[in-house]
Amino acid sequence: MTAYWQAQCVYMGQQQVFEQASEVIEKLMGTQVTAKQLERLCHCYGQLAGEWQAQQADALCRVDERLHYAMVDGGMVLTREDDWKEMKLARLFADQDHFAQSTTRSMIHHSDYVAHLGGYRAFFNKLLPLTDSLSDLVWIADGARWIWDQVATHYPDSVQILDYYHCKEKLCEFAKETIKDPIERSAWIEEQEDLFFADQAPVVVANVSMMTCQGKARQLQRSLLTYYENNLSRMRYKTYRDQHLLIGSGPMEAAHRHVIQHRMKLSGQRWTIQGAQQMATLRCLNKSGRWKLVKDLICHPN
Repeated sequence: MTAYWQAQCVYMGQQQVFEQASEVIEKLMGTQVTAKQLERLCHCYGQLAGEWQAQQADALCRVDERLHYAMVDGGMVLTREDDWKEMKLARLFADQDHFAQSTTRSMIHHSDYVAHLGGYRAFFNKLLPLTDSLSDLVWIADGARWIWDQVATHYPDSVQILDYYHCKEKLCEFAKETIKDPIERSAWIEEQEDLFFADQAPVVVANVSMMTCQGKARQLQRSLLTYYENNLSRMRYKTYRDQHLLIGSGPMEAAHRHVIQHRMKLSGQRWTIQGAQQMATLRCLNKSGRWKLVKDLICHPN
């Protein structure tokens, strides 16, 4: 199999389930490539691409002074060795690459993605060469401590924003358990939202703490108070809006779907840990617009 043909097969293999990719290749090209051949090619070059990236990461990055967003989250992938395991994913994009299509829809012209199946320290070691080259950085994430601990360690002076939609989701969950009347509940939630968008998150904390709760509602109250108190410095939503910054991690949710889930969480799929990382590496390079790196690695290995 020529290097050129291997490159086409690897591209198809990271786009579709190996069996489907094999069928498409045969129908379009009249050439038989088995699903097992595609699997072996993808795993081989996914491994080589990951190793090459680790060696060349610093050389690939140039200082960029534009405002960039860094969004980080984890999603679960089914593995053979360790059942469900968290795939950590980061999405980086410049503010000027984010366009509003309407009042409810937006698009991002270009993003860079980094994925790691494993511990958060190894994940950030992959991510730092990219983020270190960005001089103006805004981080948006949910309340996961591993994310904010790493951001505080490496970028203490960066803008850090708690994803507003996670913030409100937890508030609504607590209110649903605590305030049974739906009209009263909606009014109370709206009041807290107004406070959030007036940079009055401490007042929301006080309002939540004053609620009389028992049983499950009491547990939700404690959890919500801890969540808010740990993130108060990241909940200045009026300030962020006044600076025309994004406050939600919707682009991150979308990234998990189109980078990881659309290829790696289909019915019946169960990956080895190594194979999942190799496929995620290929997916990230493709979705980042860096597929030429894979082609060059295959066609010009030296």
